[in-house]
Amino acid sequence: MNGEVLIDIREDVPQGVALDIFQTAPFFAFDTRVTGSNDPAAMQGADVIVVTAGVPRKPGMSRSDVLQTNLDVIDGIVADIGRYAPAAIVIMVTNPVDVLTYRVWQLTGWPRERILGQAGVLDASRMAAFIAMETGFSTHDITTIVLGGHGDSMVPVPRYCTVNGIPVSHFIDGARLDEIVQHTRGGAADL
Repeated sequence: MNGEVLIDIREDVPQGVALDIFQTAPFFAFDTRVTGSNDPAAMQGADVIVVTAGVPRKPGMSRSDVLQTNLDVIDGIVADIGRYAPAAIVIMVTNPVDVLTYRVWQLTGWPRERILGQAGVLDASRMAAFIAMETGFSTHDITTIVLGGHGDSMVPVPRYCTVNGIPVSHFIDGARLDEIVQHTRGGAADL
């Protein structure tokens, strides 16, 4: 049986969230033990660490507006990773994800293939979801490409987006596709 640990500085929060996740095991047919801790030592020997810690954006803020606060948070986490899980692969989720992924690489000095940012996958997934909402097609049938950083300068490329191999422009007119591109760039602000 595998084990996963959620770590958070807020007392009792990771324990409660872990219990909620684990209680879905019968429904989603997984057998991974999920526990929670407030002690960074709980990551001891971890193979993979997913970092989501930091302050979220508030309405009207850009990802860069949370940079300094989240740099301080990430610096502390990286120190703990070095202490407790020096062989781990790190997946960064915290915004601004591109800058903070680079920061982890700087602080650790590890090979770049051990430090990953999740931004591109999320952006492409958001675009696929918006296309599915517009067309009614399954997200499983939609392929999207989004280039660049995770921010307002990302470049969704509708010309290479398809539904079962058919260009998405066959299903959505140009003006509406432009709106979807803009919505993809700003999608996180809606959350």
